[in-house]
Parts: sequence; structure tokens; C-alpha cells
Amino acid sequence: MTKTLCIDLRWIDCSGIGTYIKGIMPGILTRLEDVTVIGIGPKRRIEKFEWSSSENFEIVDCTAARYSLAEQIIVPFAIPKRTDLFFSPHYPIPLLYSGGLVVTVHDLSHLVLPEIVSSRAKRMYARTMFHEVRRRSSIVITNSQFTKSELLRLTKGPRKDNVVPIHLGISEGWFNISSAVAKPVAPYIVHVGNIKPHKNLHRLVDAFTNIMNRIPHQLIIVGQYDGFITSERTEFFSLVNAASNRIRLTGVVEQQKLFELVGNARVLVMPSIYEGFGFPPLEAMAARVPTIVAKAGSLPEICGDAALYCDPRSTDDIAAKLLNLLSDRTLSDELIRRGEKRAMRFSWESCADKTASLLRSVLG
Repeated sequence: MTKTLCIDLRWIDCSGIGTYIKGIMPGILTRLEDVTVIGIGPKRRIEKFEWSSSENFEIVDCTAARYSLAEQIIVPFAIPKRTDLFFSPHYPIPLLYSGGLVVTVHDLSHLVLPEIVSSRAKRMYARTMFHEVRRRSSIVITNSQFTKSELLRLTKGPRKDNVVPIHLGISEGWFNISSAVAKPVAPYIVHVGNIKPHKNLHRLVDAFTNIMNRIPHQLIIVGQYDGFITSERTEFFSLVNAASNRIRLTGVVEQQKLFELVGNARVLVMPSIYEGFGFPPLEAMAARVPTIVAKAGSLPEICGDAALYCDPRSTDDIAAKLLNLLSDRTLSDELIRRGEKRAMRFSWESCADKTASLLRSVLG
């Protein structure tokens, strides 16, 4: 009898989780061609992807809001009764569902960074979910060894051997953009990521303003900028405004524009206090752009010896590392060489292959 795998695809348009879903779905459908795969999510959106026309794929239209009470009522009843295994690509799981379960955990920021989740009720929700993930899941996938260690440190569960790290991948398009984008008029430094407290952007902007009279570069910050909700928000935007036209916030951009902004940058910098994985440095490495990243979270695990590391808590150190890399062509060229080699180790093919193997092992 054909097995049935149901996957929660409501997250398909989220920045990080959506990238993960879109990265692994083609490979999962190919590698599990003898399995009926049912995607729960916005039908009109899912149908736009080529993999949605796979013979072993079906869609159950579901638009229940994420992180909501509605999802706890609607999603369990949207899961077909013939489902043998439910795969959630993010930690909020349907608590009323009692069947086989595999969950991917991307980071534990909602537990360790209270500034991200200011509401006590929301923090309790996250803590409850993480503990239920540990208690109920046949397998928990994490996107790094760091996230695995955080999950084991911060939650309790009946097993530890079922938490399996699988590194994410990056799109092959990042390796082929250098000749396809127009060159900028002025040099610049780029940061990619939604403007949230753990991205540490108030210190990055402070560091840049301290050195901008010594360099010709602009600082371009790419990402949604309405999520900066802590006490540092006023400081951040005051510094941006004081820098006149030397700092630019682009908001969210289309993929081709992102290729251009990263591919033409002199340096990509990511001084995050906490990251479960971190796509932008690897994408920059693939595009032959040197990177500066924080010595924090998963970034040393992911970037290895291919990045220049800074202390994310020190504005002076962030500034010093920027000056160092911008002025040292030999160092820059060496990081470009190491970075391109490092980025080649992270592919969606590998991620999908390992994920599909785990799903098949649970399906039996």
C-alpha cells in the first residue's frame, strides 16, 4: 500500500522557512516518488512552482494564519486521515494531531532572545511547542550542530539520538551571477536580513558611522525594516538618518535585485548575535564576495575558515574588521578563494537527499 506523507507548506513565502521549503521540495518529491505527498497550504501560491505538478503530489488548500489559535483548530482537520507521517518544516506543530511526526527546528531564538518575543504568552507558546516537538517527534531535524545543541540544552524529551542535524543548501544561481549584473557607480558594504534585534544592526550602523569618513563606501541594508521593535529602534534609525545618503535601507527586494546587490558588494557583513544557520554569508561566498560574520551562534560552524570574524558585542571590533578587510586586498582575495570552496559544500540536493532518507526511514 502506498504511504502518505503530509507537509505543512503554509510557510512557503516566509523568508527563511520558505527558502528551506522551496529548496527541498523538488528533491523530496523525486526521491519519494513511490510516496503520495500532500502539501497543506495556499493552493494558488503552491501551484506556481514546477514541482507542484509532480504525479505523486496533491494540495490541500489551507490558509490558516501562522502562530495562531486558528492553525491549532484548522490544520489538524486539514491533514487527510490516510496520512502516515506529518512533516512540519518549522516548530509550531498541530497539537491535536496524534500521528507520526517529523519536525525541522531552525533555531531557538524565541527561547534565548526575549527581545524577539516581547509577550510572555508568546514565549510560553514557543516553549510549549519546542517541548512538544521533543516529546512527540520520531525525528527532529536541525539545520546545524549548533541548533541541535541548543535544542538539547533548552528542552527535555524522551530521546536525544533522534535529533539529526542536516545543513541547508544554497541556490546554484549564486555561483553564476558575477557576469550577469551591472557594476555599481560607488563601492558599498552590504548586509542581508530582516531588521530584527538579533541581527545587531544598531551596532553595525554605529560601527559604520564611526569609520565612514575614512572610506568611500556606502552601507546598504537589504531586508524588511518594520520588525525592529526593541528600545534600540530609535537609536538605529537616528544613526541611519544622521548618515545622510551613506546608509540605504532597500526593504525586501526581488531575487534578481538581491543577486545584484550582493554580487557587486565589496564586503558582506553579518554581525548577528544569534543565528541557527545563516544563508547570506554562504550566498556571498558563492558570489565571490568576502564576508565578515559574528563569532556567535552557528556562524563559525557554517562559515569555517572562509570568513573574517568579529565580536558582535563590540562596535569597535566590527569597525576594525571592516577597515581591515576593505584595506587588505590579499586578505580579501584569500577569503574569496576559501569562500567559493566553502559554499560548494552546501547544496539543496544534499539537504533534500538526507531529509528524504530520514522521512523514508520513519515511513517504513
